Amino acid sequence: MVTRALDLAVLLLLAVAILMPRPDVKVKPGLTLAQDQRDRVAELQTRMVADPTDGVAAMELADLFLDARRPDWALATVSAATEASPNDHRLHLRRSLALADHYEAARAHVAAERALALCEGGSVASCGEAEHSRLTLLESTLRRVKGIDMRKDPNRAKEELIKAFRPAFIPRARKNPARDAGG
Repeated sequence: MVTRALDLAVLLLLAVAILMPRPDVKVKPGLTLAQDQRDRVAELQTRMVADPTDGVAAMELADLFLDARRPDWALATVSAATEASPNDHRLHLRRSLALADHYEAARAHVAAERALALCEGGSVASCGEAEHSRLTLLESTLRRVKGIDMRKDPNRAKEELIKAFRPAFIPRARKNPARDAGG
C-alpha cells in the first residue's frame, strides 16, 4: 500500500516536471489586438459558430485575423463562407490575401483571379471602381510571383514585387509658391 502511494507520488511529480513550462518561457496572447477588437472577434466567432456560412461575419473576422498577422485563421474563417457563397468576390479577395500572407503565391493568384473575374461580372455584391482597381493590382502583382516559392527564394519574390509596384519619385512641394512663380 505504501509503495503504491509512493509510486503515485513519484508519477505525479514526474508529470508536473514534464508538463510545467520552463522558467524562461514567455507567454504571449494569441491575438495582438486591442481589447475592443478582441471583444469583436469573440462576437464574430459566436456568430460564425451559429452560422459558419455567414459571409459578412466571415469577412470582418478574416480582416481582424489578417490585422493580427494570423493568415491561417483568416483562411479557415472564410473557407466555409466561400463554399456557401462562391460568387462573392469579397470572400475570394480575403482568401487571396490570407494565402499571400501565408506565402502561397500560386493559390493566392488563383483566388485573386477568381475575385477579379467575379468583380467584373457575376458577383453577388456590387464591385465599385476603387475595389476593381485594388483587385487588378493584387492580381497583377500575384501573377509576377505565382511561380516563385516565397519561402525558399524571398529575395527574388521581393524583387518581383517591387517591379510590380513600380516605385515612383514624387518631388517635394515647394516652400514658397509666390517666389517660385516669379513674384
